[in-house]
Amino acid sequence: MNIVPKVIVVDDVQSHLDVVCEFLRLKNIDVVKTGSNGLEAVELYEKYNPDIILIDLAMPTYDGYYALNKILSLNKNAKVIIMTAIEDVKNKKKLSDLGAIDVLQKPFELNRVVEVINKAFNDQEIISKTSD
Repeated sequence: MNIVPKVIVVDDVQSHLDVVCEFLRLKNIDVVKTGSNGLEAVELYEKYNPDIILIDLAMPTYDGYYALNKILSLNKNAKVIIMTAIEDVKNKKKLSDLGAIDVLQKPFELNRVVEVINKAFNDQEIISKTSD
């Protein structure tokens, strides 16, 4: 049986959400739920416990920083990938320091998203197998 990553994708721009989710599904990645703000990201993470969550950084009401901090306070080992159009090296370093496993600069190649998800998922699988 082939185990596939369970992911949640959160972005306030519906067209971005649709394109990313459709591509991930075509690449055999299970998109269990989607959301449109940082608060929904946290709620969905708690309810569905995905392997990986992709979160847009700049969203109204509750942003990606909020979601990243809250999710990592729930699970310090959470695999959070940030998607952002903000081009700033300091911002990327800050997100990495806060615990994001990667920061994808928009516009990004969709294959890059799949690559990052699979690497994070496979690292997670290796860790869980060695901890038995």
